Amino acid sequence: MIGTYSQPSSTPMPISRRSPKLLEQGRLIAMLLALSIGILLIAELWQAPLTEALLAEAGRGVIFILLALGLMGTQRLSLILTALLCASTLPDLLAVNSISKISLWLEFLTLVLSMGLLLAPTQTLPGENTT
Repeated sequence: MIGTYSQPSSTPMPISRRSPKLLEQGRLIAMLLALSIGILLIAELWQAPLTEALLAEAGRGVIFILLALGLMGTQRLSLILTALLCASTLPDLLAVNSISKISLWLEFLTLVLSMGLLLAPTQTLPGENTT
């Protein structure tokens, strides 16, 4: 008897099974972005004359580095604080004179990513296996 050919199913894996891995990778990317933003903001101290505004930006860089440490965990507080800190620079991104600063664009990308992670579902159904 000739065996029947069954086509492999092309249905994607349910989002609830993929979400823990996607959330972990998203947090890792957000952590790397926050770390690089912090380094860029602190590195501006060596590229421009020292002013109060530049010291404030370097202080924000230190906060970004501390938030990057928090993003290595699993709690949502670090995501909320990162989103709030990034959202505080949206008016600067819309200003005409500072469009070329890469740290502003990285902060916008981090804001979008952290908001997406905050809105992503985190709980699986009771009968599902998460491994």
